Amino acid sequence: MAPDDVIVIGSGPTGAMAAAELVARGVRVTLVDYGDDDPAMRARVPDQPFSRFHREDPAQRGYLLGDQLEGVPRSGVRVGAQLTPPRQFASRAAERLLPVHSENFHPMQSLALGGLGAAWGTACFTYTAEECRRIGLDTAALAAHYPRVIAEAGISGPGEDPNGGLWWDGAPGAQPPLEIDTNSASLLAAYQRKASDWMKRGFALGRIPLAVNSRPHAGRGANPYFDTDFYGDVRRSAYRPRYTVERLQREANFRYAPGCLVLGFREDQQGVEVTCLRGGERTAFRARRVILCAGALNSARLALASLALEDRVTTLLSSAYVYYPTLNLRMLGRPTADRRHSMAQLTALYGTLNQPERTCSLQLYSYRSLLLFKLTKEMPLAPWAGLLMSRAMVDALAIFGVFFPDESGPTKTLRLGASTTSAVPDLHIDYARPAPQQALQAGLEAGLRHCFWRLGCAPLGRVDPGQAGSIHYAGTIPQANPVNPRFHTLADGRLGGCERVYVGDSSSWNWLPCKGPTFTAMAGARLVAGHVAASLGDRR
Repeated sequence: MAPDDVIVIGSGPTGAMAAAELVARGVRVTLVDYGDDDPAMRARVPDQPFSRFHREDPAQRGYLLGDQLEGVPRSGVRVGAQLTPPRQFASRAAERLLPVHSENFHPMQSLALGGLGAAWGTACFTYTAEECRRIGLDTAALAAHYPRVIAEAGISGPGEDPNGGLWWDGAPGAQPPLEIDTNSASLLAAYQRKASDWMKRGFALGRIPLAVNSRPHAGRGANPYFDTDFYGDVRRSAYRPRYTVERLQREANFRYAPGCLVLGFREDQQGVEVTCLRGGERTAFRARRVILCAGALNSARLALASLALEDRVTTLLSSAYVYYPTLNLRMLGRPTADRRHSMAQLTALYGTLNQPERTCSLQLYSYRSLLLFKLTKEMPLAPWAGLLMSRAMVDALAIFGVFFPDESGPTKTLRLGASTTSAVPDLHIDYARPAPQQALQAGLEAGLRHCFWRLGCAPLGRVDPGQAGSIHYAGTIPQANPVNPRFHTLADGRLGGCERVYVGDSSSWNWLPCKGPTFTAMAGARLVAGHVAASLGDRR
């Protein structure tokens, strides 16, 4: 059989978008993927409001806590601990098959259908010209692909929010904004009454763009405001990359190859051979081109394992992340509407707003459907007293997740090691942020705590889930690699030293903004796919 035109490795947000772009251009594509999934667990979540099934459904323990109580964290706070039982398939195979060794960096990886997009929080941000320059992206070329991502995924924009232009450039095709809940509406109203004063303080708050339908789109329903978004895929309103994979499987020039643990690739004059472990046996796929979309960590793992490099080490970017549970004092004793979604309600930027390297971003969540036992066990009270306190507080909780930018350097490295527990090589990660970066974060957090109080939100604590807690990773095959200059990506997405292998995910970024990377990474994947199609001779 003749080789395919392109193999895309990975079905996450970037892999799905790269495949969609290529298929639309008439290119023959095989998407090679491990593809772990759990449709049976997902189907157990009722199509009804959380408040109703939490009162009435006798089977709720299975999908809220897990049949084996796997949804109950045993101790501490770890990366991915927020995943509910219906979402835990997103990382379960990776924990066994993608080994990482580190004293202080324990990332969340995925071999799921949809990759980390199977549990993605759906926040969407465009990047400014300065952010793109630092990353190494062509602003104009990238902007041309934002509408294509919007058309595929369905994005509810910030609407007419006066601050929306700081995190959304008005890319066409966005749906109207989602409704925000009573808790967040009270905070936004308080902010807007003194908006000019807040801006002088470097604090911009407003509506957040989300990959969640506010109206029906592409055969998927509008969000029904059931507050169950952390559990099931209500009306398929929140975008999951598997929806794109399912759609593409109806196309004649697309093939999905699940069950494949990719081990590496080899380039020759005829194309590229990708070697996988499938059903316990080695198998190979051939194509004229390959696009790596396995996520920043695993695209680097594959490239380091496949290239003839003297030194198999590279750099790594990860956005620092902490979150602040706060009590919105305006909401104490006030009734709250049951109609709500569970995703982020608002977003904010704080710092020197025209200098993205000195700015942090925030995402504001309410807590209502995340189960009171998680609050109760953290309180220094007897369980019965903690439960009473949790019930009194839950409608007033406002949780601010705070993200910080990251830059590469010699103290943040990823090294390939010999396989020990899996068919793929191990990764050894050393990650330490230098003192100036830590000082910048400390200063921003100190200012934020003052902002919380002025906004009427009393901080209840500070939670740090660890170095990898943001699950925002990038920069492992950057265009400019300060750790291993030979291991890099070219401007058109080609892997350095290769003619037929391209990097389609955030591995190629030189810098990581504080704003979430997924939406821009999806647009970037479509941009790289366009370069690949051009190298083949675009079929359109």
